Amino acid sequence: MPASSLSVRIQVPYLLYIVAGITAAGLLLALWTVVIERRLFRVRRVVLDARCVNLPPLKILHVTDTHFAGRDGAILAFLRSLAAREEFDLVFFTGDLIENAAGVESAEEAAGLFRPRLGAFAVFGGHDYATVDPLRVYTHLLGREQREVYGARNPVEELVRRLEDLGMRVLHDENVRLTAPNGRVFAIVALRDAFVFEPHFEAAWRGLDGKTPVIVIAHSPDVVRETYMRGANLAFFGHTHGGQVRLPLVGAIVTRSHLPARLASGTFCEGRTVFILNNGLGTSPVVPYRLLCRPEVTIAQVASAPSADALTRILEAHLG
Repeated sequence: MPASSLSVRIQVPYLLYIVAGITAAGLLLALWTVVIERRLFRVRRVVLDARCVNLPPLKILHVTDTHFAGRDGAILAFLRSLAAREEFDLVFFTGDLIENAAGVESAEEAAGLFRPRLGAFAVFGGHDYATVDPLRVYTHLLGREQREVYGARNPVEELVRRLEDLGMRVLHDENVRLTAPNGRVFAIVALRDAFVFEPHFEAAWRGLDGKTPVIVIAHSPDVVRETYMRGANLAFFGHTHGGQVRLPLVGAIVTRSHLPARLASGTFCEGRTVFILNNGLGTSPVVPYRLLCRPEVTIAQVASAPSADALTRILEAHLG
């Protein structure tokens, strides 16, 4: 038997093993990203010193990017469990609550789970107003400038009505003053989604004297510069999904934001403002997977005289 023929017979099985191994690894990765990690919900806890952020003691729940579209049982079960074991002073929903009309009922149930002492507030993201066009989304993800990715209109008026019937206030470029249990007055400033609209900053801060502590809520973090330049104390954003797909040593691949990718998730500060970015609970049906970026809610505890060990590490942003 020629030596070359023997060599071919030996090499072919190894090639088959390699191909089979690569295929199996790909299937396992797909199973993990599409089925498993998307349901590995977690609570990210942030502890801040009330004196440092100049706010009264508060316990805040931040929920974002649920992307309800019907068949939302896993997210709702997680939120039911959370509501059953913890109480909050404030609850913030920061947009992309629904993906389509089928998600309105789920958003209503989620909002109704919580009875915060001082109030529940929501701002909307682009997905709340309209469904997405998959072709435009993928064009954006491939790096081409495509701001408008939306298609058919969603029943946003019905969503507002259902949320407000439950006592949640839906805000657009405006502010609300609240009084904490210790008597201190502070304000919630709500901004429209900067990925879709042009927020009206003057309207949002109208009537505030510059001395009242401010908590900002918005969907897109592209308002970060205006937020810290106006001296906000604390801010909560969504939209980035934490990148949704993160690679070791690289981090977030796509954030759909002007914010540096290293700041797409977690807690950072610029000026006197502390920013909290949340990975969100859902994914768009167009991009239905997560990798090294678990879905989450944030519980922020603004604590009176917390121990140094309990405090959350805050990254310096250096945005310039």
